[in-house]
Amino acid sequence: MAMDLLNSGMGDEGRLRFILECIANNKPLYKTDMMFLESLYNQLEHKIKTLTKDDKKQEAHPKTLVSDSVLDEIVDKALSKKQEKESKTIVPQKKKSLFTRLFGGK
Repeated sequence: MAMDLLNSGMGDEGRLRFILECIANNKPLYKTDMMFLESLYNQLEHKIKTLTKDDKKQEAHPKTLVSDSVLDEIVDKALSKKQEKESKTIVPQKKKSLFTRLFGGK
C-alpha cells in the first residue's frame, strides 16, 4: 500500500519512505502512520474509480466524426445539385479543396 502511494506521488514522500523502512525492518507502525496510509489509500482508490468511470462514460457515448471521403461525397452531391439548377448540363470541374468548394472560391 505504501509503495503504491509513493509511486502515485500522493502524500508526503519522506513519511512514506519511513513507513516502508519500518515495514522492511519489521518495526511496528505508529497508529497515526496507519491512519495516514488508510486515508491516502482511500483517496487514491477514489481517484482511480473516478477516472475509470469517466473512461467508461466516454466509451459508452463515443463521438464519431464523418470521414473525409464521406464529407467529400456530401459536398460533391450538394454542389452537383446546385449546378444542375443553374444549368441543365454538368461540366466536370477540376477537383478543388474542401474549403474552396464549401465557401465558393473559384
